[in-house]
Amino acid sequence: MIAETFRIAMLNTLRIGPYDTPHRANPPVTEWLIAARGGPDGVYLIISDTPASVGEDTASAPVDLVEQNSIVAVLAKDDGDRPQFMMLRHPPGDFSLPGRFFPADGMATLTQYDGVLRLGAIGRHAHSRGSVNGQVVLHDIPHPAPNTDGAINWHFAAEERPWGTAR
Repeated sequence: MIAETFRIAMLNTLRIGPYDTPHRANPPVTEWLIAARGGPDGVYLIISDTPASVGEDTASAPVDLVEQNSIVAVLAKDDGDRPQFMMLRHPPGDFSLPGRFFPADGMATLTQYDGVLRLGAIGRHAHSRGSVNGQVVLHDIPHPAPNTDGAINWHFAAEERPWGTAR
C-alpha cells in the first residue's frame, strides 16, 4: 500500500513533444522533481519541477530542491498498490500549493517496488502567461491553442531518490 501522505525527491526522465501528437516525443532529458501526496485521505498528488540541474551523481537528490511549477492531480482510482490520478486545469480551492500552479491534462500513476516509489505520467498543456499581484500565473487556454509554441505533451518516468531535506 502506498502512503497517503509523503513529500519526496524523484529523478525524472522527461520526454516532450508536439501537443497534438503525444505518441511523438523528443529524446529524453533528466530533471529533479518533488512529488507530494496529501489532502483528505491522500486524494491530491502534486508533481513539481525544480530549478536544480541534474549532475553526474544521481544516487541522491540535492538537499536544496524547491518546488517551481506544480501540477495538481486528484485521485481517480483508489488502488492501494497502484493509485491513479487525474491532472487538473484549475487548482482546488481548499489546498495549499507549493510553487506556481501549472494547469495540465493527463494521468499519473504511482507504484512501489522494493520500497522505492515510482511515478509514471503522461500529459499535455497549453498556457498563457499573466500576473496577479505581481506574481506570474499560468492560465489554461482552450484547444486549439493560439500559441502552439507553448503547447506540448510530455511523458514522465520518475523514481524516488534519497533526499536529506529538513522540510
